[in-house]
Amino acid sequence: MIIIVMKQYNHLLYLLNIFTILNLSIFMNKVDSFSIFNHWHCIGIKENIDFSKPYKISIGELPLVVWKDDRKNNFITNINICKHMGSKLDKGTITENGCLKCPYHGLEFSHADRFGETIEYQGKLFWSYEPKNVKPYGLPLYNNPNYVNSFLQIDMPCSLQDSAYNTLDLRHPEYVHSMGFGSKTQPQNIKSYKYGDRVAVSFDYFANNIMKTLNVNVKTTQNYNMYIYPNTAWSRVTYENKNLYIGVHFLPLEKKKTRWYVTLSHDYYDSLAGKKFMQLLASTILNQDFIQLQHQYEENELKKEILFQYTFKNEGALLMLKELMDEYKYPDLNACLELYKDYQKKTK
Repeated sequence: MIIIVMKQYNHLLYLLNIFTILNLSIFMNKVDSFSIFNHWHCIGIKENIDFSKPYKISIGELPLVVWKDDRKNNFITNINICKHMGSKLDKGTITENGCLKCPYHGLEFSHADRFGETIEYQGKLFWSYEPKNVKPYGLPLYNNPNYVNSFLQIDMPCSLQDSAYNTLDLRHPEYVHSMGFGSKTQPQNIKSYKYGDRVAVSFDYFANNIMKTLNVNVKTTQNYNMYIYPNTAWSRVTYENKNLYIGVHFLPLEKKKTRWYVTLSHDYYDSLAGKKFMQLLASTILNQDFIQLQHQYEENELKKEILFQYTFKNEGALLMLKELMDEYKYPDLNACLELYKDYQKKTK
């Protein structure tokens, strides 16, 4: 009798554990489905946005509208769907009280109705639902008076994952950027690093004839590239105590379309002409990336299984980055719906 009772008890415990695990898994999946929105997302370059009218932008399938309250000099964001009868709000008007008035029936949205937090940082606009960090990741010396800063943006025909891998890939410049900085000599002194939510690689790069001409016959540069999960990259190129910092914030617009918001910061070529030249050089490199990245295969389970089945020497950083990016989920409609349900609960 005791043996039978113990067996039944153990069976009950087993079923209880399974039930708990399943419920915990369901709960975690719900949290994970929209936790991506708690990171800071770059949604624009401030100098490129006309704040006399609403500004629309999407993060994956999450439609947002942003406007500026000039009285308080702050930014307000809401979902770009009116909670009355579903009109888009980006064609509305900004009132003297800093509200956004829907063009359909005149419903007004104020700071109290905001959806998430919106801030300006290092010349860019950022949004987060419930920010994990006080401020976004930026460039180390952006505010240094010895550096000049400029911006570029481009919509790349690839996923955010492909954008991420491209930042730490040391092999593609020889082929994709052969008419730019790409060298046939492989990088040397390659070292890979992982710090929690970020992966980095340092290396020495040998300049080709084009770059030697531009950089006073410098033969090698010292380089450091870092990717910070889920959507930020920065790199430093150094020669003779001169530095070029490149910061990129990635915004997924579609599954196979990612906007790159690029910041250039450098302490040479610091005249107006030099600044324009650096922008032109960077734009050329980005367009070369565009040509290749349009050929990247769409994200699916087959691609995920095949990716990095083969690796070249010294690609440890890419493999570490893959471990991080395997956690990434595109912000699809289901994630947006769960996010809005959470917002409703917290604002009732």
